[in-house]
Amino acid sequence: MKSEHLVGTCIPKFTYDTPTTPGNDFYALCEGERPLCMIFLPGFDHPVSREYITRYLKTLPNLRGVRLACVVRSAAQDVAHATRGSEFPFPVICDGSGVLYGYLGVEQTRGLLSWSFAAQKIYKAAREAGYRYDSSAPQILPLTLMVGPEGKILFTHSGRSQTDLPEDCTAICEIARAVEKASGSSSSDPHCSDETLTLPDLMNW
Repeated sequence: MKSEHLVGTCIPKFTYDTPTTPGNDFYALCEGERPLCMIFLPGFDHPVSREYITRYLKTLPNLRGVRLACVVRSAAQDVAHATRGSEFPFPVICDGSGVLYGYLGVEQTRGLLSWSFAAQKIYKAAREAGYRYDSSAPQILPLTLMVGPEGKILFTHSGRSQTDLPEDCTAICEIARAVEKASGSSSSDPHCSDETLTLPDLMNW
């Protein structure tokens, strides 16, 4: 599915793992009056993922009227090992096999095409800390979704560079307010599935 066609559709009901809890209900996560902002990042150990998750943790007190979930292209056990089993104050959805990324059309690019000035600074700091980067490797570009009950997608933005995503929780709030204003008069209700899948099941959805 291409990301530009996502708005107004529903993500099928599925279960997901966090670093500390397996088999969580995605539709339960979507319930409530406040929309859920889902930000798709590269693997948890990627410098861009680490940078933005750190920013969201630092600015989380500014989050109002919207909830946050970060999705990482890493297995739950790998994230749990990296964080020594620590709990996050917002869900970190682990999709090591990339099934959800494929279903939602999260894009990849190669080499320097995805680099921005901000990304260069992040990589420079990571290299100074000992991180080694393969410049020829495909890079996952970020995807930002705003999701309502039953997985209804209210907003989508496919990043054009590795840092084309909300800067912090204040920026997430601004997106949520704009989406609420734009969709206030919308009455369309797509059919949503009542069948619970696991992430691998989405491959055959």
